Amino acid sequence: MTRHSAGRIYLVLLLLSVIGFITFLAIGGTQTGPGEEPFLLFGWMTMPLVIGVIFVLFWLISYIIYFFFFWPYR
Repeated sequence: MTRHSAGRIYLVLLLLSVIGFITFLAIGGTQTGPGEEPFLLFGWMTMPLVIGVIFVLFWLISYIIYFFFFWPYR
């Protein structure tokens, strides 16, 4: 994958998503202020679950795009 330009782009995108996820958690993106209610999406999805789902969906879409359109060993 590292010798294939699309593979390098794929790996860089995955690395950036991991760094972004860790940064978001480090700055407190999932915490609530004192006395505030936690953020709920659709009335039941908490912020950590929403961020986790977005993270997994990003990896899944990246995987599908790379391996169905740019995989060099077909």
